[in-house]
Amino acid sequence: MIHVTGAIHLGKSRRSPLLGASAGADTVTGALRSAIKAHDVKAIVLRVMSPGGSYVASDAIWRHVGLARRAGKPVVVSMADVAASGGYFVSMGADVIVAEPGTITGSIGVAAGKPVVDGLTARLGIRHDHLAVGDHALMFSALHGFSDDEWACLNTYLDRIYDDFTAKVAEGRGLPADRVHEVARGRVWTGADAKERGLVDELGGLRLAIDLAKERAHLAASAEPLLRTYPRRRPLVARLTPAQSSEDPAAASVWARDGWGTFADLAVGLGLPCHGPLTLVGDWRLMG
Repeated sequence: MIHVTGAIHLGKSRRSPLLGASAGADTVTGALRSAIKAHDVKAIVLRVMSPGGSYVASDAIWRHVGLARRAGKPVVVSMADVAASGGYFVSMGADVIVAEPGTITGSIGVAAGKPVVDGLTARLGIRHDHLAVGDHALMFSALHGFSDDEWACLNTYLDRIYDDFTAKVAEGRGLPADRVHEVARGRVWTGADAKERGLVDELGGLRLAIDLAKERAHLAASAEPLLRTYPRRRPLVARLTPAQSSEDPAAASVWARDGWGTFADLAVGLGLPCHGPLTLVGDWRLMG
């Protein structure tokens, strides 16, 4: 079983006592490669609890799900409370998708923007200047808004992501493009609604996903297989030993920090660029 928990981003998975877990593409894809190479792994359960995040990171995980299937390792997705936007992106290429009736899923769409704080800095009496090479070198700077050309660039970029997202949904779910567009456009569904619309296959929890993985792996119904979490790692060793490659279990260490250094968890919590455009907007909860 491989977990995709929290916002999806490039780099390694992280965990913070205050901000919770996030799913790094290096960690998840390394775990998938480990499971693919392990002869005693007969099937993979991908447990997804994520509102989405980076398009590039989500696409890398989606590709490795396909590699696992081509290697003869069935992949069954088990959706938890939320598996939307990038969380759906990493799921849509699996053999079977299982969702709870109240799972928040879908959100097949893309959104992006940036905070602009030049007015705030001016009120605080903070002056700033910049040195840039190229017309759009400061396109994502928080110190000025988008120009008309930059808005056009951003919309072109988002259109390409949306087209790629919907095309892969159509391929993975066996749906015509027009039908995908009807259920996409960023619309959010419960698991029960998603099943009616062909976005998930079964309604149930992790136990059902494990049973379906056993079935796909041609294991006897009475068999009680050993369920492993990949990659297998020893926390103390992971902290003290640097990773030799992206497939090294140490690469999955939740203690690692990259990109934002000691501010990595803060960046994740604030939704800074380590996330990305495939993030479900807002805080969605299903109230019973």
